[in-house]
Amino acid sequence: MVKVLQSDGQAHRLDALLALFKTKWPDFESSLTGERFPSPLLLLAASDRLAGGLSFTTALLPDPAMEAVWINAVMVLPEFQRRGFASKLINLGCATANAFGTDRLFVYTDVPDLYIKLGWREVSRDEGGHVYTRVFG
Repeated sequence: MVKVLQSDGQAHRLDALLALFKTKWPDFESSLTGERFPSPLLLLAASDRLAGGLSFTTALLPDPAMEAVWINAVMVLPEFQRRGFASKLINLGCATANAFGTDRLFVYTDVPDLYIKLGWREVSRDEGGHVYTRVFG
């Protein structure tokens, strides 16, 4: 059984999530918690083993120059991939951001098909990836 839960009050799991993100992105240095964005989501497998997660951050939009909430990282361990867990994390991330008071969410990604499938709209692209947004309500 796999479950997704909020990381609030689980500092030990945040350290594990940061270590997990660094296995894919060694330069990942973002804070996983902050007052301007929701707490990360954790994907836990049997025996509460960390199987993945999603984190948020804030960054400026290029036009107009205003701060927005972004999905910072989504990762699922290889043995749990191809089962819809990344989609589940992203959809629950949308609900979490909306409940946090955010009216839209952004992501910069190199896997645009995943976000298109989930109803996100492309905002821009460059040689490294695509910016997508999801508007709530």
